[in-house]
Amino acid sequence: MRQRDGMVVAIVNCRPSPLTDFLLQYGGSIGYSVRPSQRRKGYARETLRLTLDKCREAGEARVLITCDKDNIPSARTILANGGVLENEVSDEPSLGQSNVIQRYRITLNKS
Repeated sequence: MRQRDGMVVAIVNCRPSPLTDFLLQYGGSIGYSVRPSQRRKGYARETLRLTLDKCREAGEARVLITCDKDNIPSARTILANGGVLENEVSDEPSLGQSNVIQRYRITLNKS
């Protein structure tokens, strides 16, 4: 929630280890979304950064974050937060537009 006006600009879902088979393949450890009217303002990058801090505090060593191959803004957000592309998998459940899910890993160093 944005402090100055109380608007919810982003939501995040953090899924602790161990992940289900479905989440391990397609969904990942963290999912996030930014209100369309608030995109391109840095909220996704900051939301993910803060979520990674919480994952560190919870003792997670690595997280998996996925996005549709056509979702370039999400891929940039993940990369800006230390994500490394692990692989691409076929989008069997048809979650996105491209039919390809990119799977990124972020190693969390204890601060």
